[in-house]
Amino acid sequence: MALPAAFYRLDNLQRAWRWIRSNPDAGYKTYFREHYAAYATAQDPLLSDLSDRLRRGLYQPAPACKIYLPKASGITRSYSLLDVEDQIVYQAAANIIAERIFARVRHRYLDQVFGHLYAGKSSVWFYRKWSTGYAAFNKAAAKAHASGKVYTASFDLTAFYDSIDYRVLRHFLEDFGVDRQLVGELSEWLSAWTGTDAQILQGHGIPQGPLSSGLVAETVLSHLDNHAWAKAGVVYLRYVDDIRLFAKTEFLLRRALIQLDRLSKDIGLFPQSAKIGIHLVTDIQAELKSVSHPVEAAVRGKAVDRTKLMGRLVKLSPRYRIVDKTRFKYLLAHAVPNAALTERLWRILDHAPELYESVARYLARAPRLPRKTSLEIIRRIEKEALYPAVAAAFLRAIDGSLHSSVRRKAKTTLKRLWAPRTRSADFTVALGRWLLEENGLTDRQIEYACARSRAAWVRSSLLLAAGAKRQGDSVVDSLARTAVLDTSVDPAVCGALLAGREGVRPSIGARRMRRQAALVLKEFGLVRRAGGRACGINESLSMLLGRPVALNWRGFFGANYRHAERQLVSCRGYAGTDATAWVQGLDVFDDRLLDALFRNDGTLGGYTLGKIGSCTGSPSKAIKAKFPKVLALATEVHEQRYRSDLAHPRIGSSHRPTGRIPYKFIKASKSLIDRAIRELEMAGLV
Repeated sequence: MALPAAFYRLDNLQRAWRWIRSNPDAGYKTYFREHYAAYATAQDPLLSDLSDRLRRGLYQPAPACKIYLPKASGITRSYSLLDVEDQIVYQAAANIIAERIFARVRHRYLDQVFGHLYAGKSSVWFYRKWSTGYAAFNKAAAKAHASGKVYTASFDLTAFYDSIDYRVLRHFLEDFGVDRQLVGELSEWLSAWTGTDAQILQGHGIPQGPLSSGLVAETVLSHLDNHAWAKAGVVYLRYVDDIRLFAKTEFLLRRALIQLDRLSKDIGLFPQSAKIGIHLVTDIQAELKSVSHPVEAAVRGKAVDRTKLMGRLVKLSPRYRIVDKTRFKYLLAHAVPNAALTERLWRILDHAPELYESVARYLARAPRLPRKTSLEIIRRIEKEALYPAVAAAFLRAIDGSLHSSVRRKAKTTLKRLWAPRTRSADFTVALGRWLLEENGLTDRQIEYACARSRAAWVRSSLLLAAGAKRQGDSVVDSLARTAVLDTSVDPAVCGALLAGREGVRPSIGARRMRRQAALVLKEFGLVRRAGGRACGINESLSMLLGRPVALNWRGFFGANYRHAERQLVSCRGYAGTDATAWVQGLDVFDDRLLDALFRNDGTLGGYTLGKIGSCTGSPSKAIKAKFPKVLALATEVHEQRYRSDLAHPRIGSSHRPTGRIPYKFIKASKSLIDRAIRELEMAGLV
C-alpha cells in the first residue's frame, strides 16, 4: 500500500520546509542554521528527489543524533537532532495530521487548550504565537478565579514525550482520519528517531526538539480534553502537558484529579504525583507565571541600572540558591559581565547546572574575558564529568574572547579532550569548532573527524566549520570529495556545498556519489547530470550494508528492473523486524538476480524464472566457476527458506517441522549479499 499523495506531494514538502525555517524556537535552529543554508542551495531539486523517493517507497529515516541537557532534578532531558531531510518528512506528516485534527479541536483553542495551536496552511508559522497562547492561559485562569472557583490544582505528566506509546498514537491518528499507511510508516520513523545511542529501537516516545512533535503530541492529549469538565463544575486549562484545574470546592477538584489520573492511564501516561496538590488561591497573580518580561525597577526599556540589577540578582539567589528562576534569568540577560557577578554565578551553577545556557550567554557578552574568568572556564570545561552540554555551551561562549595569556594553555588542555568517536555529539562539535579556530587540529585529525564521527550531524557540522576556516585549502578539497560519498544525506549535501564553493570538480562520476550531493553540485555547474532517478536497489543495499553502493542495476536487470527494485525495497523493511519474512523476500530477489545474471552471461546456460531450486540444487560447472559468491547467496537463502514455516510445513530432508528463521541469519545474509554484488561488479556486469 502506497503513502497518500497529499503527503509526498511537492507543495506539502515545500510547506514543511518553509515552516522548519520559520520555526521561532531559536534553541533548536541554532544546531542547524548552517545545515539549512546548505540544503537551501539546491532545495527545489532536493525536495523533488525526496518526493519521488517517498512516492516509490525508497525513503529511509536516519537515526537521530542525541544530546542530553541537564534538568533541575539532576537527571537529563534528551534532545533529538534529526537530519534536515528527516525534519522535512516529519513536518510533512505533521502538516497532514494538523489539517485532519484542526476541525475537531479548533473550538478549544484559547478556551481550554493554549499551546501548539495550528496556525493554518497560509500562515508564515506552523503554530500561532506561543506568547499569545500563554497570555490567554493566564487570563482564563484569572477569570476562573474571579468567578468563585478559588481552589486550584496543577496536573503534570511524567516524561510525556518519552512515554507516548505508538499503538496509542496510531489509535488517535486513525480516529482523526489520518491515512493508515502514513500512520504505520510514521510509527516506524519515530522508532528510528527516538532510538538511543545503544541502538535499541523502542515502541514509544516522540523526539524532543523538532517543531512537529508538539502537534503530534496534541492528538494524544485530546483524550484528556474530551471529558465534560464544565459539567463536573471544573475549569480545565491546558498548555501542552501543563494542566491547571479550578473549582469552587476541594471535593470537586479531587474528583477531577482522579478522573484525569484515569484518563491518563487509559493512554499509557502517568502523572507526576510530587507536583500535584490542591490549595486555596489567595493571590491569583502570584499563582501565574508571567508571559511578558517581568516588571523590574532595574530594567526600564533599554536603560539598565547596574547597581539595582546586581542587588536584585543577589536577592533572588540567597545562599546561592535561586528562588525564582524565570525572573533571575530575565535579569541576568540584561547584566554586563563583571567579576563579582561572575564569581557568584559559578557558585550558583554548582547547585543549578540547568542554568548553564543563561550563564554561557552572559559570559559570551564579554568582548574580552578577564584572565581569572578565562582560567575558570577552561577548568570547568576540562573537569565537567556529568553534563557535556554544559562544557559545549562554555566552548561556544569563549569563541574569540579568552584572555590572551590563557589561550596557549587552553589549547594544550582542551586538545587532550579531543576524541570525536567517543565524546558526546554537542561537545565534539563545539570543541572541534574551537580547535579549528585556534589551528589546533592537524589535517589528518580534521579528515578523520569529518569522515568517521558516528553521528551524521557531527560530520556535517565539522565539515562546514572546516570549510569556513580553511577556504581554498587542499584539506577542504579532500573533505568534499569524501563527503559526497557519505551514507547520510546531510554530510553529503554539506560536502557538495564545500566543493561548489571551492569550485572542486569531483574525481568520481555522479552515479557513484550520493544523489543528493550530485544535485547540489549540478546547481554549481560542476556536474552535468545528477545520476538520473534514485535507484531503489542502490538505496536499499547502501542501507543494508552500511556503505555506499552505486551500481548500474537498470542495465543489469533490463526490462525487469522495476520488479527487482520493488522486491528489494519491500524486502529491506523486514531486515530489522522479521527474519522469516526477510528470507522469503530475499529468495524472490535472488531468483530475479539469477535470471538477470544468466541473461547477461550467455556462457552460463539457461535459467527459468521461478525455478531457483533447480539452479541452487544442481548448479552448473559454469556458474560455480564464474560466480561462486552469487551462487552461495542464492543457495544459503533458499536453504533457509526450506526451514521457514511460511513456506513449508516440514523440512524436506529431515521431515522435522519448520519454524521461524533465527535473526542471526539476517547478519549472515548481509555478508553474503555484500560478497555477491562485489563479484558482479568485478565481472563488469553492474
